[in-house]
Amino acid sequence: MPTTLDACWGLTIWGGFLVGFGAYLAGGCTSGHGICCIGRMSAHSIIATVVFTLVAAIVVFVSRHIVGE
Repeated sequence: MPTTLDACWGLTIWGGFLVGFGAYLAGGCTSGHGICCIGRMSAHSIIATVVFTLVAAIVVFVSRHIVGE
């Protein structure tokens, strides 16, 4: 079954840019910090994973309850 994209391409590209920029700022992606580095008890990775999760929750809240998408 093919996947369909309901968002415009500009919004999709902008979202990809923001994800890449966030991974650059955090020094890695969610999987790298959450799976590999938390097991090593890296304080930087624990903080990065908490920030990733909080920002994701805020984005979902804003998009569902404030913007109404």
